[in-house]
Amino acid sequence: MKMMKWIRCAAAVALCVLLTLSTAACSQSVSMESGVITQEYPVTVNEVTIDAKPEKVAVLSGSLADVVLAIGYETSLALASEDCTQPDLEVLTKISATDSATIINSGIDLVLAETMDDSMRTTLEEAGITVLLLNRATNREDFERLYSEVGSALNGTSTGATTGIKAAQKIFSSLDDLARLVPESNTVVTACYISDMDGAAVTGDQLGSVMMSYMGLTNIFKGRTGGTFTYEDLKLSDPTMIFCPEEVRTQILADAQYAELTAVQNGRVYAIDPHYMEWQGRTVYTAAIEMMGLAYPELTESSEPSVTMELGSPSPSPSAAPAAEYTALKQGDESDAVLAMQERLAQLGYLTEEYGGVYGEVTVNAVSAFQAGNDLEETGEADVQTLEKLFSDEAVNVDGEAVPMPTASPTPAPEPEEDQDADGTGSTDVTEDTPPTGGAGDVGVVTTHEQ
Repeated sequence: MKMMKWIRCAAAVALCVLLTLSTAACSQSVSMESGVITQEYPVTVNEVTIDAKPEKVAVLSGSLADVVLAIGYETSLALASEDCTQPDLEVLTKISATDSATIINSGIDLVLAETMDDSMRTTLEEAGITVLLLNRATNREDFERLYSEVGSALNGTSTGATTGIKAAQKIFSSLDDLARLVPESNTVVTACYISDMDGAAVTGDQLGSVMMSYMGLTNIFKGRTGGTFTYEDLKLSDPTMIFCPEEVRTQILADAQYAELTAVQNGRVYAIDPHYMEWQGRTVYTAAIEMMGLAYPELTESSEPSVTMELGSPSPSPSAAPAAEYTALKQGDESDAVLAMQERLAQLGYLTEEYGGVYGEVTVNAVSAFQAGNDLEETGEADVQTLEKLFSDEAVNVDGEAVPMPTASPTPAPEPEEDQDADGTGSTDVTEDTPPTGGAGDVGVVTTHEQ
């Protein structure tokens, strides 16, 4: 279904902000901006100890690759399994997930995977390669656990873990915003995701079930576990709509047994990318955008969106992209706005040192170099004019070539205010699986969710 322009723009803005950036770390790292020494390694994850920052990493899971991309640590990847089909990983050599010989011969020092047979793991470990097996997230809290583990493994117990948790929180913050778009209803809207006709589906112990609740949908299989269902369960619950891969949709519509289902009779069997229920990086947000558009066609017809999207970016009207509003940045600032600026400076080749959201002397020099290369006054301060040029398609890199933005121009803005937990992580008080007010959830007669 063709998505409304403002939904596409909202997705682009939020996804820009979700790009959390890479910060290099050694066993004892020194921040280039702050000069603070932090002990990053060794780090232990799932009883596996990593002694030093891995230089060459192989990822053998499309979902874990998606998480690495969401955190912004893809530069550490050297090999990827064939199911890692993300466009950002096209440059990587792709291998079979069982190809231990190539992994060993490529000088890999860390392998990230979800599953691996004992013989292959033994072979890799005997070759001096660390193997880290990570479980998929099942809910909001567990999502932060997964991101913390990936971040810790790739960039240390302090920098990496913190960066990972922030990336996870921002994805769910974006889901919170989307949940507020869900039309209020006095009727429970039921749905399910069927993976294949052999009885595979998203059940209550999987993240996809939580995602549905943020879309105002009740997963009819939320009471089941193990990712399986029976036709009797499906018939008894008779969902309002069914999501599935294209091939499964074709089979459902051709099956006389399924013809009695309400979703089939009402033409509400929707084909979506199967990665939407499998990958746990930024794909989570992309899935929510598309599935909400299918579930609530009125959202694509509305002329005036009524919510403000993440990080203070105003929702665009359907007739025009949102105008970027910038706040000047200067030495001493520390924020996500600085982080976004550093990402773009690095993309253009002006920032080649370590960075992590602190506007220090290294960043001052990078901004001055950018200003010199783009016919701006060399002040080292990122005024509004500098930021407008930096985040435009006309920004010139160190080679004198204009480099367009990969997505909609990001709008640097302050971090959303969050209540600080005792541990200082800034986690919100929202129940892990409960969407914010405004989304039709999955209990009783639904209007809003209390928090």
